[in-house]
Amino acid sequence: MHLCDKTIVDIGGGYGDLLVELKSRIPTAGACICLDLPDVIDDAKSTSNDEESTVEVMLVAGDMFDHRTIPKCDVIFTKHVLCDFSDEDVVRALRSFHQVLSSSGKLVIMDAVLPNEHDLNCKWNPAVSFDVLLMLSGRRGERSRLEWSNLALNAGFVLLMKLSQPRQ
Repeated sequence: MHLCDKTIVDIGGGYGDLLVELKSRIPTAGACICLDLPDVIDDAKSTSNDEESTVEVMLVAGDMFDHRTIPKCDVIFTKHVLCDFSDEDVVRALRSFHQVLSSSGKLVIMDAVLPNEHDLNCKWNPAVSFDVLLMLSGRRGERSRLEWSNLALNAGFVLLMKLSQPRQ
């Protein structure tokens, strides 16, 4: 995916750290906008030291379920956000994202992906262990590739690929 001159929005991006790193590594990337809840953005603005960073990231208060609060963009990132929500809420959020993305826009979901049921083969899997921890802590949990594909289709997206983090 080429990010040159693309407007990028990080949904649930907290203080904008991901976009600061991205922009420092890919200076040709277009506008970088961190969207989070108003309280988070207020805190991020009050604690940021603008003199420390030469990378510009706009901090915007918004609601991922309300497309009117998300800036129009070419790329949306969301990292470890959607696992906290029910399938119905995820579809609502994805539909909201779909409305603000350009016609060639891309959505990048950075969450653990569970193996489909038939792929487990009674082997230990770190994503499954993480999912169990999420469920025990009262959070929703991770989803399989098939579950993500179904949610994406319900919101008007097509799941193109799944990238795996290299094993250490």
